[in-house]
Amino acid sequence: MQLILKPETLRLRIANRIRLSSELQDVLTTTVAELRSFLRSDRVKIYKFHPDQSGQVIAESVDSNKLPSLLGLNFPADDIPPEARELFINSRVRSIVNVDTQQIGRIPLCEDLEDEANFSEKDFYRPVDPCHVEYLTAMGVKSSVVVPIMHQKQLWGLLVSHDSESRLIPESELDVVQMVVDQLSLAIAQSTLITQAQEKATRETTIKRIATLLHSLPTIEYQSALAETIAAFGGSGGRLCMKNPVVMESFGNCLQLDNEHIKVYAYGKQPVIPEQAKYRHMEQYNVWQERYKSGKYHIWAISDVYKIPGLRTLQVAFRATKIRSILMIPLNYRQELLGYLSIFRDEVETKILWAGEFDPDGRQLYPRQSFEVWQESKAAQPREWSVEEVELARELGQQFAFAIHENEQSQQIRMLVTNASTQVQQDTTNLEQSIKQQQALSEVIAKIRTSLDIETIFQTTSKEVCQLLQADRVSVYRFNSDWGGEFVGDYEVSNPEWLHLSQLGVNTVWNDTYLQQTQGGRYRDNQTLAVDDIYQMKFEQCHIQLLEQFQIKAFAIAPIFVGEQLWGLLAAYQHSAPRHWESSDIHFLTQTATQLGVALQQAELLAKTKQQAVELQKAAEQQQLLLDVVTKIRASLELGTIFQTTTKELCQLLQADRVSVYRFNNDWSGEFVGSFEAANPEWSNLSKLGVNTVWHDTYLQETQGGRYRHNQTCVVDDIYQMEFTPCHLDILEQFQIKAFAIAPIFVGQKLWGLLAMYQHSAPRHWDSSDIKFLSQIAAQLGMALQQVELLAKTQQQAGDLRKALDDLQATGEQKQFLIRVVEKMRKSLTFSGYDHNIGENSSLK
Repeated sequence: MQLILKPETLRLRIANRIRLSSELQDVLTTTVAELRSFLRSDRVKIYKFHPDQSGQVIAESVDSNKLPSLLGLNFPADDIPPEARELFINSRVRSIVNVDTQQIGRIPLCEDLEDEANFSEKDFYRPVDPCHVEYLTAMGVKSSVVVPIMHQKQLWGLLVSHDSESRLIPESELDVVQMVVDQLSLAIAQSTLITQAQEKATRETTIKRIATLLHSLPTIEYQSALAETIAAFGGSGGRLCMKNPVVMESFGNCLQLDNEHIKVYAYGKQPVIPEQAKYRHMEQYNVWQERYKSGKYHIWAISDVYKIPGLRTLQVAFRATKIRSILMIPLNYRQELLGYLSIFRDEVETKILWAGEFDPDGRQLYPRQSFEVWQESKAAQPREWSVEEVELARELGQQFAFAIHENEQSQQIRMLVTNASTQVQQDTTNLEQSIKQQQALSEVIAKIRTSLDIETIFQTTSKEVCQLLQADRVSVYRFNSDWGGEFVGDYEVSNPEWLHLSQLGVNTVWNDTYLQQTQGGRYRDNQTLAVDDIYQMKFEQCHIQLLEQFQIKAFAIAPIFVGEQLWGLLAAYQHSAPRHWESSDIHFLTQTATQLGVALQQAELLAKTKQQAVELQKAAEQQQLLLDVVTKIRASLELGTIFQTTTKELCQLLQADRVSVYRFNNDWSGEFVGSFEAANPEWSNLSKLGVNTVWHDTYLQETQGGRYRHNQTCVVDDIYQMEFTPCHLDILEQFQIKAFAIAPIFVGQKLWGLLAMYQHSAPRHWDSSDIKFLSQIAAQLGMALQQVELLAKTQQQAGDLRKALDDLQATGEQKQFLIRVVEKMRKSLTFSGYDHNIGENSSLK
């Protein structure tokens, strides 16, 4: 009778424990103790499977004098072969092993047998595998009973009874064990329901608390809601990224623009973006846009950031932290992406107690010989996101998305109200602004009519345009002959707030290839250009970078014409932010540019008139100097005086740094004549070119005077632009020559030498009038040389005649007659030759 009641008593005790306790662990601990007492076995344990098919002893009752405790120890998945698991699941097989008899019985549950007749005795008992025997022997077990514990048709765990001595297990005891397992399945189901209810209550409480921060307070507490969300997941940090509520762009577009278009809330540990990275926020990287470009905004549960190839560019930002897992929650409302909510979780260090040492990276080929506790430690391990956590993330994401949407709607409504209330004020302001602009334009016209000072006109006008348009900067851009251009720094005016930014006009050459190729582009057709936001104009990237270099966000440009010629541009710039240019602003800018063109035209006419006057004065002075040279040649036969005076006056009149005379030798080498040289006082400390300076020019020697023998001049504005040979440049640099002009000196038909002007201080552009005058002076100097030669020749002839007379046998009267004839010949030769040369240059009279 006791044998009948005892199992019932066991069932009642276990059922009572299940009813009274809400903690599954209490039920399991009580069950193994009661069952071991009933079976009188040495050990009863409950073994629970992990998701990776390994398992752990979570409850145990053991006689420590006979068997060691295994409580808390883990067993690898290989300890239970796959075919055994299938029998446990499909047939709910109970396994009974007797080590002494080397037999194993696999008895299926009768109620699970579809055709009990198909199972014979030999199907229930068979020889046990030697590895299994070796395994149990190493554990100290002679007899083993294993019964599967099922939960929702899944293998939840095993109920195991071990004995250190061999024993028979009657069917009645097996039925009792099965009854206990059935009770445990009920307890597990009950515990699961209770746990789910508790988790649901906790989740709802969390959602409610966060929803209050997002919806029920006067202002949306994004930061506090983010902190609460991170805590709910046990995270180490997180971020909330969304677009700036006042921006009308989509969230995706805002991510690609500057940081002013997005708003980021951060809490706890954060990725460290390198300074040289293209983007400053992790949400701007392309991996997220690629993930959600299809419009399916599912949560991305990333357990290990280093296992996702798409995150390769971001992994460097996480290496400096312990962040290992990310829960990326896209925030969408009605298929519109509004932002990202991300939760970070740190890597963990795991310690697992195993029943005996084994190789976790390979399959266990042989049974373990020892089950002594072996601790496996692993550092930097990721943690998986559970299904429940993903579901919580989905619900919280909806709360955040709705809050962001509501906030954007309220912002838009407030903007509409504000716009409506300020429209009248704006119209009034525009009218007042238009009046001020017309007044300023009238003042510009008045100044143009009363003043010829172009700089004053431009500076004053730029300042007034800057103030009236409330622009950050107003600049003037001038085109070059090749349609490149530069900013004129003297004409620029900027808002005091932007004075720290370098002027656009200081050494700023801005060569726009489009303007060069089209010779002014749209501006040559007198069109304007107004850009409210440079990022909305589809400019080329190089153009954007150039505008960003000067922090230009918006601009308006009008052309400046001088007559029919496009002279330049009048530009208004906005540095602080994009700006909408009103039509009245563009009209005023255009009218002002037109008047500036008129001012430039007047200034050019005035400058042209002054230049003509200067050129006439210069021509008169040159002609006067030329006449002086001719007069000196007529009045004097002193060659040194003529050359010295002429070079000095030539140096002063043409404002050259030095004027020198170069004389050819018979072999067409040559030297500078130091006594004929004149130099500007500023360069008088430089050694004269003519003092012991023999200049052997191989080209002139080989060509017997080169171009100069054909009466050609040589003009060099800049020696470094002429592709001279290095040796030629070395000689020029030796005497600090930057530019020069040279004319040939002919004596009759023979090339005698060169008249040269040099510039030491800087390169110089030689005017055609300068070269013509230099050639005329060289021609007169040649005439002077020819006159001296004729005089010397005549004097030589007269001497020869006198000597001849002395040798003649003539009377005194005959000699006197011959002397008078010789003197008349000498005078006739001298002045007739000279007068002939002057006659050929009668235009110089």
